[in-house]
Amino acid sequence: MSPDNVFACWAPTGGDWSGWVKPVLFAHLPRPLASVSSVEPPNLEWLPSAAERVALVIDLPGPASVEMGLAAAGRGYRPVPLFNACPPPVTTDPAVTAEDPSVVDVTSILAALVQGMDRLRQSNLPPNAPPAFLVDADRQTARRPLTTGAFDNRSVVFATDFPSAALLSARGIGRAILVRAGPGQPGADLAHGLQPWQGGIALELKVLTEPGPPVAYKLPKTGWLAGILLRFRSWLGMRRNPAGEFGEFIPAASGG
Repeated sequence: MSPDNVFACWAPTGGDWSGWVKPVLFAHLPRPLASVSSVEPPNLEWLPSAAERVALVIDLPGPASVEMGLAAAGRGYRPVPLFNACPPPVTTDPAVTAEDPSVVDVTSILAALVQGMDRLRQSNLPPNAPPAFLVDADRQTARRPLTTGAFDNRSVVFATDFPSAALLSARGIGRAILVRAGPGQPGADLAHGLQPWQGGIALELKVLTEPGPPVAYKLPKTGWLAGILLRFRSWLGMRRNPAGEFGEFIPAASGG
C-alpha cells in the first residue's frame, strides 16, 4: 500500500482542509497492520446536518476517533486526521522482541486509516465539506512504563494544528463541536489549541455517554505564555526522532 495513495485519500488535492492533514503516520507505510476489530456504529442522532456548516473536533481514543470520523463522512463531513505520533520502526531482527514497544498504540490508528479508505471514497465528499478533525484522546496515555527500550511516542497537539477562527469563518464555519467519550476536561494541549476559536466560533461539547444534543461549552482562557510552556514541555518531556516526529526509543542511562 503506497503511502502517497493512502495520504491522498485522506488529504485530496483541492480539498479545503487537506493542508491540515498530518502526514506523520502515513509516511510509515507500508508496514504490517493487524485488522481493526469491528465496532458498533456510533449514534449520530445529535450530529447537525453538514449543510449547517459545523466543524467537529473528535477527541476519542485512536481507532474510535477514526471510526467516528468515517461515520461523520457518511453524513457529509470531511475527516481530517491530526495524529502527530509515529509507530516504532519495522525490524526483521530476530533478537528484537515481537511485543510492540510503543508507549502509545498508533499502529491501530494507521490500520484504521488504511482500512477506512473505501468507506471514505464512497462518501463522495465535496471539496468544501465541513471538517471533522480527528485527535487521539490517548496521545499522552502511556500503556507501558517509560523505561529503557520503550518507544516513547507520546504527543501533543498545538493551536497551529488547527485552522484559525478567521479562516473557518471565511469558509462558512461559525460553530464547532468538541466530541468526547465522557465528561471531564480535554487535555491541556487540546484546550489551549482550541481556545483561540472562542470569540469567533461558537464552541459546543458533545459527551457520547450523555443523551441529548451538544451543549454550549467554554474553555478556560489561556495566554501566550501557556503556548510557550506547552512547546517547551513537549521538547523536554517527549521524544522526537531525527525527522522531528514524536517517537524515539528511550536509551539506557549513561554511567558516570
